[in-house]
Amino acid sequence: MSATRILRLAGILSATLLCSMPIRATAQSATVDPDGLAPREIRGLDSVTERPGVNWRDYDKVMISEVQVAFSRGWDSRAYGRFGLEPQRITKIRDDLGRLAQEAFAENLTRGGYSVVSAAGAGVLQVVPRITDLYVNAPPRDDLAPLYTYVLESGEMTLVLELRDSVTGTLLGRVRDRYRDPGIGVFVLANEVTQQAENRRVLRAWAEQLRTMLTGAQDRPATEPATNPR
Repeated sequence: MSATRILRLAGILSATLLCSMPIRATAQSATVDPDGLAPREIRGLDSVTERPGVNWRDYDKVMISEVQVAFSRGWDSRAYGRFGLEPQRITKIRDDLGRLAQEAFAENLTRGGYSVVSAAGAGVLQVVPRITDLYVNAPPRDDLAPLYTYVLESGEMTLVLELRDSVTGTLLGRVRDRYRDPGIGVFVLANEVTQQAENRRVLRAWAEQLRTMLTGAQDRPATEPATNPR
């Protein structure tokens, strides 16, 4: 074989290798996000990603961060009551929801065999929950006498949850799920008691799904479906 033919073949092989490299990179970037997390299917949750190779069973304790709550940008407190909701009422709604979320995650993870701790350490998973896009259709108001309000649906909110190694701070997983009350087609009574009951139901369902993610309980028989807040 002539030297010219050998050089031509070498050039073709080099070009082929170079062309294949971007294709492999594109395929990999399609499955792993910029934080190094890959998608995982969890029934009932909009989006779940986790670090490839993570072993959730390495963690037997959880440290639950304070739950941050933020209203939707489309929610206007001035639309409720004669002068709108008082600042202290808005703060109470956020504080109550954050407290209920903290309780729901602590109770369900404890039920799953985890110890809830307050400090970082070996085997401690940091759970960082946030409630965003909160929209309350009938917030409690002091200017109603009696306090009766009827609504078709209670509202909506989104859970954004990060899971980190408590010592290194390494992001191990992320959950995002939006809940919107589907309503039942008729007006129902809405007050502080009914609103908290609905919030507690949704938050417990989210907490159960987190426990499912960590323990692999999604493999249980189909006769025991995972709780879905929708």
